Amino acid sequence: MSLTRRQFIWTAAAASLSLPGLAPSEVEGQERNEASRGGSRFQHGVASGDPLGDRIILWTRVTPREPSVNQSLTLRWRIGTDPQLQRTVSSGTVETGAARDYTVKVDAGGLMPGATYYYAFDIDGEQSPIGRTKTFPASGATRMRFALVSCSNYPAGFFNVYASMAKRPDLDAIVHVGDYIYEFGEGEYGAGLEINRVPEPPREAVALSDYRLRYATYRTDPDLQEAHRLFPFIAVWDDHEICNDAWAGGAINHNPEKGEGDWATRKAAAYKAYLEWMPIRESTDPGIHLYRTFRFGGLADVVMIDTRGLRDKQLFNADGDALADPKRTLMGDLQEAWLFEQLRASQRANTPWTLLAQQVVFSPISLPGTRITNPDAWDGYPAQRTRVLDVLEREKLRSLVVMTGDAHSSWGFDVPRNPWGSYRSATGEGSLAVELVTPAISSPTPMMFSGKDGPETAAAVRVAFPHLKYLDGTRHGYAIVDLTPTLMTASWYYSPNTRIHSDAEVAGTTLVCERGSAHLQPA
Repeated sequence: MSLTRRQFIWTAAAASLSLPGLAPSEVEGQERNEASRGGSRFQHGVASGDPLGDRIILWTRVTPREPSVNQSLTLRWRIGTDPQLQRTVSSGTVETGAARDYTVKVDAGGLMPGATYYYAFDIDGEQSPIGRTKTFPASGATRMRFALVSCSNYPAGFFNVYASMAKRPDLDAIVHVGDYIYEFGEGEYGAGLEINRVPEPPREAVALSDYRLRYATYRTDPDLQEAHRLFPFIAVWDDHEICNDAWAGGAINHNPEKGEGDWATRKAAAYKAYLEWMPIRESTDPGIHLYRTFRFGGLADVVMIDTRGLRDKQLFNADGDALADPKRTLMGDLQEAWLFEQLRASQRANTPWTLLAQQVVFSPISLPGTRITNPDAWDGYPAQRTRVLDVLEREKLRSLVVMTGDAHSSWGFDVPRNPWGSYRSATGEGSLAVELVTPAISSPTPMMFSGKDGPETAAAVRVAFPHLKYLDGTRHGYAIVDLTPTLMTASWYYSPNTRIHSDAEVAGTTLVCERGSAHLQPA
């Protein structure tokens, strides 16, 4: 979403959590502090991600003493079942160097499903912080709970959301649906100078070295480091990991005439830095390939898709016929076919919940007879959305939860084909799915809601959208999604003030969806 439309339209610590099976020593403050500290060679902490039943990605970055283009560094890694890593189940060595910005990823296998593990790296006698992670259960799961987050803007405010989540004892994972970093320079979309959060480089990130340095800046944040240390992340990008309003062939904020160079070169640099710095399992397929599925013990399938790197260009101020072209795509043909097979596989397996994690608002948000409000969202690609809904209806898949970021505000929707047609708001009749939109961690909230006319605008939106079940357009925060075989519960939580560093939070609303209903209701 561009700045103008954001303004106009949607313009260790693990110990203290008292998790089952944790060693008693972990509740001692001294041990928590020791777990979260690392040597000076590990200034960006540790992370884990992409959990499967038998393996998980472990990540760190080693700070070289004397960086060199041809330098190769060897690290040792260990993963075990106790916080002191005395009961190691797997270990090894891994090399890194300047070619991957001294980052390290290990796909640690041979693990037990549904188990808690601890891990660390060391080099030259210095050890990293001790991380904690979890594999997903293979079968028989009766509960899943995770945090849904997006839009973490370093200069715009503190990452209080990560600090709040680090206090939770109950998360299986953190799902990040994009805008993990922002490419803008200092003061362009967040002023960090007054709170000592100026991103590096202070200008816009364009080249590979810029993106690497930007991730390095973000990963010095202690709250982000602690969230990564405690929980596995499942992440996919949005536009700002590349460039504002990116699409496959360019971006609104990419300006070759201003010296920003070739788009393909910039996109490749952004993708390389993303793969280096994020704890995700890398595809062997050519090109950009971030879509993948995680199966949680027969209870839920978490399907991650990329609606940014493979999409057609947004059509602003276009007529309906141009937008409705069936060839227009948010996902690309291969990803669309893959997604439909994932949905069918969930249905064949009788999996209670299918979770579709993606970037931009899926639900219809343009009033009938008016110009498309936000062509950067699924409203701008209606033919592809129709094909998704066709699959849901044809396969009788009635427990899809679409999980969305990007909008810098909180929303809960039923998802009918036409909210202003035969859909019945009170009962959910005509709805084919539900959608949860998580607010920004720290990016500016939309002016349409936070300005002086914000309350009136929000009230008008609530009246105009019969499928809208929740709206908060002014607060930063995150959502907790809790699943059982029969019920999905979504709860929003908010940070009181992201310009002041704090782990305080206040509760928003809670909505529930019964399995098979495709209908959100107040808890």
